[in-house]
Amino acid sequence: MKPEGRSQQLLGVTRSKAKMFEYGVHEDFHIQIKKDPARLFTLSIGILGDLSAQTNSNSIDEDRLNQLRESLQFSARFFDSYLQSRLNEDLEPYLLLVGAASYYLCDLPGSSSVLAARLDIRSIDLESAGLERLLLWLLQGNFSVNFDEMEGLYTNYIDQIPKMMSAYFQTGESADSLMENALSLRKTVYNNGTSRQLLFADVICAVIKKRLENSVWYCLPQYSSLSVGKWQEVFNKKTFIRELWPAQHLLGKHGIFQGESGVVQMPTSAGKTKATEIIVRSAFLSDRTSLAVIVAPFRALCHEITNGLRKTFHNEPVNIDELSDVLQTDFEIEKLLRGKQILVVTPEKLLYVLRHSPELAQGIGLLIYDEGHQFDNGKRGITYELLLTSLKSMIPAKIQSVLISAVISNAESVGD
Repeated sequence: MKPEGRSQQLLGVTRSKAKMFEYGVHEDFHIQIKKDPARLFTLSIGILGDLSAQTNSNSIDEDRLNQLRESLQFSARFFDSYLQSRLNEDLEPYLLLVGAASYYLCDLPGSSSVLAARLDIRSIDLESAGLERLLLWLLQGNFSVNFDEMEGLYTNYIDQIPKMMSAYFQTGESADSLMENALSLRKTVYNNGTSRQLLFADVICAVIKKRLENSVWYCLPQYSSLSVGKWQEVFNKKTFIRELWPAQHLLGKHGIFQGESGVVQMPTSAGKTKATEIIVRSAFLSDRTSLAVIVAPFRALCHEITNGLRKTFHNEPVNIDELSDVLQTDFEIEKLLRGKQILVVTPEKLLYVLRHSPELAQGIGLLIYDEGHQFDNGKRGITYELLLTSLKSMIPAKIQSVLISAVISNAESVGD
């Protein structure tokens, strides 16, 4: 299934109606809808079902799956906009649930979380024998919250799956057993369930599989070429993420967590802070370096980054220092090179330190430049670029250098 021109047009009308409510436009001035947007339900639900079935298939066609994932964005936007357009408010719980599922399965986890958070797992009832509650619990993603036991045709599965899911995200073990249990639930629903229960069973299995594939237990050992044992202590920290977002997957696939250099564009809310943490941790855990330097163009930003890192590495043998514009009297190169160290500094300050203590350059193994879009910011951008050029001539070429920016128009040129 693929939405064609007329479907896209009707979706556009529905989204326009939703925007008018969002911006408080009086209903007398709302767009007139000539065709009922409810006609898109069959297509949207069909795409969600198709993608879920393909995800759960024993022989996955990756090209087909990618096409369905692109089409599923249509479904997610339709469910969301139909909800916001208030065309049928009785459908709100159902729209929130299938909308959240669609967003998650088409790699928009932030939007999925927003919709799922609007539902109460204790009160949702879509006449699906508890499958709707299980799906909502999976989408909300807080696996430390207990799932209340319930009675019904699928009780055994619905009680066991949350326990196994919680255990997996704590230990990284029994993923195969969890998936087998989910597929057994799906088979049982196929033999006994209603059409809505069939849809929910398929979506539950697809969400579980995607949760497992996104989990740090599965992803980071592959992306960093480090064993699970190396990551174990980090994974056990409550402050560490449990899943990678799409942008963080891209970093892993391009070797950034294995020491490759690169220019990284990460928009706001794409997970830049956590991605930076993973880059630093990967470098430390692999023993590529014990000194990581984060360069930020403003002192206020350096201060913000430093405070964030101190919370992130709390109670770990990692020192985090921020050098002010005045060289501290107790500043010692030997101290910086002793143990694991993260240095947060402006480019001017780093250049000053390297000119006075050039031996520091040989100890740096990871250099992260933050706010790279400042290159396009007039005089400040020129100064930043010249400073980075000077730094490059003083630092060994073999070290990992990563420039992170929200938006940068000439990423290839900067990379070269």
